[in-house]
Amino acid sequence: MSENLAKINNKWIRLAVLIIVFINTAAMLLGYKLIPLSNEELVSVLSLIALFISEIWNHWKNNSYTPSAKEADKLMEKLKR
Repeated sequence: MSENLAKINNKWIRLAVLIIVFINTAAMLLGYKLIPLSNEELVSVLSLIALFISEIWNHWKNNSYTPSAKEADKLMEKLKR
């Protein structure tokens, strides 16, 4: 598991989030409202997005869709016996 996490290169995701937060903060300081939501609505939208992403991630990680994953499941069953 830790080997897989070490292979993930998330520098582009971190950079994109940094740029989005920077632009939004700068706009707020200049008096512009880029995100047309109240705080409560924003929290609800972010929670919904997090729920959706976590559901997709958990479903993908707990089910074998690819041929190699299905083959690995068969091997694991053989090893358990």
